[in-house]
Amino acid sequence: MMITKNISSVEAVQNSAMGAVVLWSFGHGYQQEVLGQLPLLHLGFLVLPIVLHRPTLDLVSGTNVSSGLGKFVEKFERHREGLMAVHTRTLAMRRLSLQAMSMGVTTGLLSIVYDEARLRANEARVRRPTERIKPYTAAAEKLGRWMARVPPATTFSLLRVSP
Repeated sequence: MMITKNISSVEAVQNSAMGAVVLWSFGHGYQQEVLGQLPLLHLGFLVLPIVLHRPTLDLVSGTNVSSGLGKFVEKFERHREGLMAVHTRTLAMRRLSLQAMSMGVTTGLLSIVYDEARLRANEARVRRPTERIKPYTAAAEKLGRWMARVPPATTFSLLRVSP
């Protein structure tokens, strides 16, 4: 007997498995931007609150990779309440971010360098994302590249998030 459970559209994207793939994409983008360097673990907590929020996702998607984090934040300034909400969403999504990191480690997508508090996107053959997932992974990779270009303190300051 097959049991079916209806899941909401929020549950479909805000889950630890998808979060793990999104964080892997973030780490991959970061590591491609600055070879040999890994993102600080706490930068990973910014990714899901930005990428899994449709208006913010749209802003990331609509900003060129070459424009950087500053241009993204500049666009965000037009929607000041949205920028201020990143901190609130980061706090609200801490558990999901931790679960996604745990899932990433369990599946081998991610590693945590504990003595340095860094997140590593492992070399992995990840299936090409479906059209439905692609905007999230592309945005996460873009965020990784942007965050790699500035010091972590600057990232938190620009996004108005207290580490």
